[in-house]
Amino acid sequence: MKTLLTAALSAALAAALACPVMAQTPTAQEMRERLEKSLVLGPTAIEQMGVRHLWQQRLPLTSGTTALRGWMRGDSAFVLDSRGGISRLSLSDGAVIWRSEVLGPQDRVMGIHRARLDGRDRVFAVIDSEFIQLDGTTGALISRKPSKEYLSADCAVAWPYLIFASASGRVVWFHALLGVNHHQGLVNGAIRGTPQVIGNEIVAAGTSGEVAGFIKEDARMLWRRNIGPVFGRLAEDTAGVYAASTDQSVYCLDRQSGKTRWKYFTESPITSDLSLFGDALLVQVPSEGLVCLATDSKGNMDGVRRWSADAPGTVAGAIGPNIVVVDAESRRIRLLELSRGGLVAAVPMGATSDLTIGSGNDGNLLVVASDGRVQLLEPLGAKPKPSSLKIIPAAKPSDEPAEEGTAADGGDEPAADDAGEP
Repeated sequence: MKTLLTAALSAALAAALACPVMAQTPTAQEMRERLEKSLVLGPTAIEQMGVRHLWQQRLPLTSGTTALRGWMRGDSAFVLDSRGGISRLSLSDGAVIWRSEVLGPQDRVMGIHRARLDGRDRVFAVIDSEFIQLDGTTGALISRKPSKEYLSADCAVAWPYLIFASASGRVVWFHALLGVNHHQGLVNGAIRGTPQVIGNEIVAAGTSGEVAGFIKEDARMLWRRNIGPVFGRLAEDTAGVYAASTDQSVYCLDRQSGKTRWKYFTESPITSDLSLFGDALLVQVPSEGLVCLATDSKGNMDGVRRWSADAPGTVAGAIGPNIVVVDAESRRIRLLELSRGGLVAAVPMGATSDLTIGSGNDGNLLVVASDGRVQLLEPLGAKPKPSSLKIIPAAKPSDEPAEEGTAADGGDEPAADDAGEP
């Protein structure tokens, strides 16, 4: 009996070993759960925001290093990490092109800009006391030039100039190629926001309340005007210059003379930046929330308020007809209708440490997580990319990609990286 039982067990074991192991296909729910864990912004957030996932990359960071924030410039993304490293990624597929550690962990990076100047692809890292120029192809250091002024914010771009504002009230034209300050203008009081450029004009405002317009080419002053103290970023379009002040007012000034076209009175002082989307001007007012004003008041000297919404945070950009507000305190991303301020979606940021809206009208999102994951999303209305749902492992630096507008493709040299942050 024992012999028969042993034989039966042996036969059963042999049969089991002979049968091929069938791989279990994950269900749709299991796949969704995996993506929720692996993607910085998973399927739930993506669906609510009306975007699609293009790719995700994980930067090969050393232990203890965290990714801090990102910028999109031309056909590339640039990501800063806590070791002072800057990584360049291709926006087409997420491949890491290079990583450079020319910055120090103590350097306060205000912005990253890129242009093709003097026949070479160049990247400029703007820190609070100097300009660092990198070779765009390899990431190698080309030069470090002191700004000779303490920068309050990122630069405006008018190549070959990087135009910055200082805590001493100076507006300085730094020649990116020569590494010298070419021109400068003066505004009373410290300037906290980035100077604004439109057409042939530069505008800046100081904490003393003075707003001034300058000619872009040579810094000659066009006009000077005193309003209340300004601590945030101005906005400017073909219709006017917009400033928010601690005197509880938002001003629209004439671009040619600085005269007041309209003035909207608020319930509390304003220190936040202004954001401009078409004919809609957005500002965070402490006692009113996010307020949307019409740039054209149609003759109403008191301005025209379209709507207000309880949406604290920073206006990061737009996705189609909706604006994106990032609230770092509650770690939520809100989408609001630009036309009337209605809430479209409110999604948790999850592991996201930074969120950047693409330049122009494409509305792309560059999402950076502190663990080194970088994700690119695009609006659903955009033309689908072949890389639809791609998660890319850490990559080795690749050869130089073809640059848009370079001699390789027969185009002209690009004037600049992009129009800048909204």
